[in-house]
Amino acid sequence: MMRLLLQHATRYGIRPSRTQSLHTVAAAAVANRSLQHRISDALDRNAQIIPVLKQWRQQGNQVNPSQVSEWMSEENICDLTPEDFAARLHLIENVLRLEKAEKFFESIPNSARDGSVYTTLLTAYARSDKTLCKAEATFKKMRELGLLSRASPYNAMIFLYTSLKDRDKVEEILLGMKANDVEADSVTVNQVLKLYSDLSDVEAMEKFLNEWETVRGIKLECLTTLNMAKAYLRASSRENAIKMMRLTEELVDHKALKSAYESLLKLYGEAGEKEQVLRIWNLYNKNIEECDNDGYRNVIGSLLKLDDIAAAEEIYKEWECLPLEFDIRLPTMLADGYRERGMIDKAEKLMNNRTIKNKRMKKPITPILEQWGDKLKQSDLKCLIKNLSDSNQFSKALQVSKWMGEQRVCSLYSEDYAARLHLIENVLGLEEAEKFFEKIPENMKDYSVYETLLSSYAKSDLTWGKAETTFKKMRELGFLLKPSPFNSMLSVYSKHHKVEEILREMGENNVVPDCLTVNKILKVYAAESKAEAMEKFMRLWCGEDGIKLDKGTKVAMAKAYADAGLMKKAIEMYGDVAGSKREVCHLWNKIKKDETVEDDAYRAVISSLLKLDDVEGAENVYGEWKPSGPKLDLSIPGLLISRFCAEGKDWKVGEIIKSIIEKRIGMHFRMLKAFAITVVQAYRYVAISSTCNSLKLNDRYWWDLGSKLWILKETEIFKSI
Repeated sequence: MMRLLLQHATRYGIRPSRTQSLHTVAAAAVANRSLQHRISDALDRNAQIIPVLKQWRQQGNQVNPSQVSEWMSEENICDLTPEDFAARLHLIENVLRLEKAEKFFESIPNSARDGSVYTTLLTAYARSDKTLCKAEATFKKMRELGLLSRASPYNAMIFLYTSLKDRDKVEEILLGMKANDVEADSVTVNQVLKLYSDLSDVEAMEKFLNEWETVRGIKLECLTTLNMAKAYLRASSRENAIKMMRLTEELVDHKALKSAYESLLKLYGEAGEKEQVLRIWNLYNKNIEECDNDGYRNVIGSLLKLDDIAAAEEIYKEWECLPLEFDIRLPTMLADGYRERGMIDKAEKLMNNRTIKNKRMKKPITPILEQWGDKLKQSDLKCLIKNLSDSNQFSKALQVSKWMGEQRVCSLYSEDYAARLHLIENVLGLEEAEKFFEKIPENMKDYSVYETLLSSYAKSDLTWGKAETTFKKMRELGFLLKPSPFNSMLSVYSKHHKVEEILREMGENNVVPDCLTVNKILKVYAAESKAEAMEKFMRLWCGEDGIKLDKGTKVAMAKAYADAGLMKKAIEMYGDVAGSKREVCHLWNKIKKDETVEDDAYRAVISSLLKLDDVEGAENVYGEWKPSGPKLDLSIPGLLISRFCAEGKDWKVGEIIKSIIEKRIGMHFRMLKAFAITVVQAYRYVAISSTCNSLKLNDRYWWDLGSKLWILKETEIFKSI
């Protein structure tokens, strides 16, 4: 009867998990009282019990098998056999944990403690290395009682010693089996092969397999063949590894299909079999109903090992489109692949991608580390911290940093302390960061640690005193050999005389300003409208191959130029700032208020508008241009011609060329008009101040010419010019 109930309990999925709390069990016990009454009623009426259990489950209730077993024992439903006690012992150990199971074992009559009962207790002990002594004592007791006639107790001990990787003990158990004429079963063979494969002893593994491979009833499990494939790969026996992988595909059942495919994706990659990786990936997508991140991690990892970055990218893009939980390991893995191949820009673009920054890992990072940690190298963990920081997930990055220190998975260096100091300041605040700084070993407080602390102080005006003290300490320690600490102090100072002090000290230490230095200094000069100092510094550090300016710096400099009345320079600077069309047009309108606008101004505004993709605006300004001569500046129409050629607008190029001829004719007429006016005015003055009779013939000639030009001035042709 007990075995029957146990079968039904298993059939209906009512076996509680090992993690079920005592509170839950107690609640279930209360609920089961009602069920016990129903079963009693059914027995009294000689009715079947199965419909009662079905109805109870359909009503959403749970069944605690150990309670049913206990009730059957108390009610004396039937005589209990050793197998019944073994089944109940197993249920109690699963539901109420080992301590309760041990107490129940003590209550079992000695006459009922047969091999099945002791084996159940031994199996419970063998699940944990913390109960090694109890397991060995139980096994010894079974030997004394002559209960070692079956493979099960030996398998329990082999399982325990295999988990401890204790080869000598496992082989001792095998010798004991032979001495007692106990044949190994499939469990024995699979466990021993797992041990040898974990130890990478290919010779012992093959010898043991050959001994039992042909024995009837012995069946290898797919996990065993996968372990053997790994062992062959570690031993550089690629062909044997592939053979085991093929065997795995034959042995795997539907329940283990997903995990087997994921392992095969990785192993075929390690074996250098790209076609097999893609074949398994196709099978994975075809046969697995719910693909998850594990599959994508394995296939992308293998393709990266096989140096097929393009295929890895395609599968990563496919993953991005799926509604799976965001897993930071996938972009981290691809970014590492980019970096290893020198594709730094692609790596940074991937990790700084807005879609990654906006995604958050729903699950805590620590369980992932516990699962993934033994596979991670120190460089992987550092890269993970960096990528989490790059995506603004500072809290999770700090968890990884703490886990590295607490688990001692690798040696910590000064840069690790610096990274953690930065994360603590971002997540927990400056006060906690200062406390952590004090705990850092003195031999680890190098440049990177002090520079991180200085950077934290430089963020606030309230801590400028601490910033100066830290900067002074770095000077004493000889750490002022890079631009970073100087840049931090430039963030503190906003006056040009302090800036020049920083520049002087940088020069004394032979420290070359970097991009950040140059931008900070130019902003200080711009804020004080020191256009001359700004120009001088620009010429020194911002050549064609020099340091590039950021948007904020360009805007500040453009405003400084405008304040200094250098409109053309202001327009040129705004031309390099996206979205500055309004400012360019505003300055252009100011320039046009002058009666004379030089060609340089037209060139500057047309160039800037084209950079800002305002082609129509540039054409309008060009239409307003009236060259003054004496030579036509072809560089101005050349700006539009270059743009239209690049866009393939030949008809527009033709229009500009035609306009050049018209503008040249107009320029010549304007020059002639100006010359005529000058001559007429000059000689009319002569005519008024002298009599005609006193003029020489040559002067008379010029008088006649001037008079004719004066008449021409009044005609419609001249008026139209």
